Amino acid sequence: MRSKIFSGGAGITRSTVTTSRSSGTARIVRAMKWNGATALVTGASRGIGRAVATQAAAKGARVGLLARNRDDLEKVRAAIGGTAAVAPADIAVRAEIDDAVKRVEAELGPIDILVANAGIGAYGAFADIDVDEVERLVQVNLLGTVYPIKAVLPGMLERGRGHIVVVSSVAGRFGSPLEAAYASTKFAQIGLAEALSVEVAGKGVGVSIVNPGVVDTEFFATRGHLYDRSFPKPISADRVAAGVINAVEKNKAEVFVPGPFKYAVAIRHLAPRLYRWGTRRSFKDEL
Repeated sequence: MRSKIFSGGAGITRSTVTTSRSSGTARIVRAMKWNGATALVTGASRGIGRAVATQAAAKGARVGLLARNRDDLEKVRAAIGGTAAVAPADIAVRAEIDDAVKRVEAELGPIDILVANAGIGAYGAFADIDVDEVERLVQVNLLGTVYPIKAVLPGMLERGRGHIVVVSSVAGRFGSPLEAAYASTKFAQIGLAEALSVEVAGKGVGVSIVNPGVVDTEFFATRGHLYDRSFPKPISADRVAAGVINAVEKNKAEVFVPGPFKYAVAIRHLAPRLYRWGTRRSFKDEL
């Protein structure tokens, strides 16, 4: 298998060419289109998930909406128009996710695109965080990514087509102080997605990672600590959703929203001492 990776915009665009050893025939894994596809979005009741569902429906996708609260999902379905199915489920309970996927596929057809977006946050010094809270982060952020992927991947592999988007975070590329537990789950998401992308690249399935920065949603209120830093400035959920849409359409391996965060990641790897100094300086008032 030979993979060609091209720089593109705020992300990395990938074109994978698979060659059979026996026949020498090359097969290109092509980017998918939203129009006419069945997409499943987790965490679809609000924030980034709702914005992705809205834009996917506008692109002509049939959209499965997954979150815990049925009433919230029904409101999203009514707002986005198009063809949508509601599937209430707890992202941290595997049996509920398996059942939700079956219900969506029975109503809308086999899932072509999965946007694994559901997640929660936590804030505070790691020494002060209760282990129960860390376990909950792992259940929701990591296993809540594993469960829907495991539910849809066999069908994608059987059909030889599909695309999985893991909505992680810039915190999955560089760990921020006071977010150690949260960042660890986001690093795990990225490790999962990177490894999976190589495993399935020759089988017609694309995998993209979308790393948002600070997003203007209920995330911070829900975690119990509002965002109170002057920089970076929060961006809209719609902007992140546009990155998700683009990642699928262009088969991008990884997208940062906003794009300049990719330079911070480069500095972390190329000049680690400078990165650590800058991080300590940035958080000097909190630490």
